[in-house]
Amino acid sequence: MVFEESLLFASGAGSNYRIPSVVADAHGTFYAFCNDRRGTLSDAAPEVFLAFSRKKPGGEWETPRPLVGIPEWACSMGSAVYDRITDTVMCCGEKIPVQRREFGHYSADELEKIREEADRRSKALGIRYGRFLLSTSDGGESFAESPHEIEPREFVHRDGRTVLLGGSCHGSAHGIQLRHGPHAGRLLCPSRTQAGQYASWDELRANTYNNALWSDDHGKTWHASSPVQLGTGEGTLIERADGTILYNSRAYFRDGLRYLALSRDSGESWGDFRADGFLREETFCGCNASFLRIERDELADDSLLPGSADGLTLFVNPRSEKRENMTVCWSFDGGESWAGEKTVFPGLCSYSSLDYSKELDRFVLLYECGEEDPCDGGVAAAEFDLAWLFS
Repeated sequence: MVFEESLLFASGAGSNYRIPSVVADAHGTFYAFCNDRRGTLSDAAPEVFLAFSRKKPGGEWETPRPLVGIPEWACSMGSAVYDRITDTVMCCGEKIPVQRREFGHYSADELEKIREEADRRSKALGIRYGRFLLSTSDGGESFAESPHEIEPREFVHRDGRTVLLGGSCHGSAHGIQLRHGPHAGRLLCPSRTQAGQYASWDELRANTYNNALWSDDHGKTWHASSPVQLGTGEGTLIERADGTILYNSRAYFRDGLRYLALSRDSGESWGDFRADGFLREETFCGCNASFLRIERDELADDSLLPGSADGLTLFVNPRSEKRENMTVCWSFDGGESWAGEKTVFPGLCSYSSLDYSKELDRFVLLYECGEEDPCDGGVAAAEFDLAWLFS
């Protein structure tokens, strides 16, 4: 039985670590990414570095270091994904030379001035701004950077406008690689998008959607899917045994529910919208969560699973009406029903990211934690096995 815990990204000395994403490769190395918001915890931090750590088999977590950082720029990460075919770990992000406020309307003139200032700062440093993709094929020894360009999807919004929806993975969970069906090998990442500006919670619910980004050429080109339910924002997804994709979303309805959507075309479109009756959510504005499915033959030891189980599905979030009580819930039928739950951390907590290594028979859960605020302490790493989870 294994359970180990440490504060991997410890906030302090001007660093405020948030928005974790962790993936494991086929060799048992875990790769941990998060944001280092310099000088403030605010979502509108004007200076953000993309931080990184890794843990090789038999080793300890390495001292965190910045992968991308430009003074007075927000270099925020999106989500990580592992391509087992090319043995490549990728992490997407965005370089923003001029930070915009999230809530509030901008006129066309104001947007133009922001673009002009961004162009000026970019040219002054000779640095391209916008979305980027980091990739490593040597176990994290080095990372290459390339543009992360996304082909948008045309969609008719609820007000009748036809809009082009792209996507941003910021705040969403890590991506997956499909194993079943005609698009086996596809990379699929949860993302979010918006059809208009918002300055209130009502406008937020009326203009935001979760969707997905997919790539069939190992990350060279990316495409936006159609959206899931209106009013969702930040999500996570799994592939089921039958090849369908289940999307689990944070939403802004303040009802304490997680929202589900299903895709039968490898993540290009979504339907069967509903809420999960078992999973609980923070009731102020929801929270990012983790969703992971491991097929039976991917587990190092499946003897603890019921004989009828086709695999193991785990969902992790603060299981409370506020951001506290980081809890793992498990399912043996792809998230249709839930068989149990266990608390990992009972205190204040927020975003999380979970992955599993068959080579080590080990789960790694990254989660934000704090004392006065759910994320003022930094990002902790909890490592455990199935024997501990089911004990």
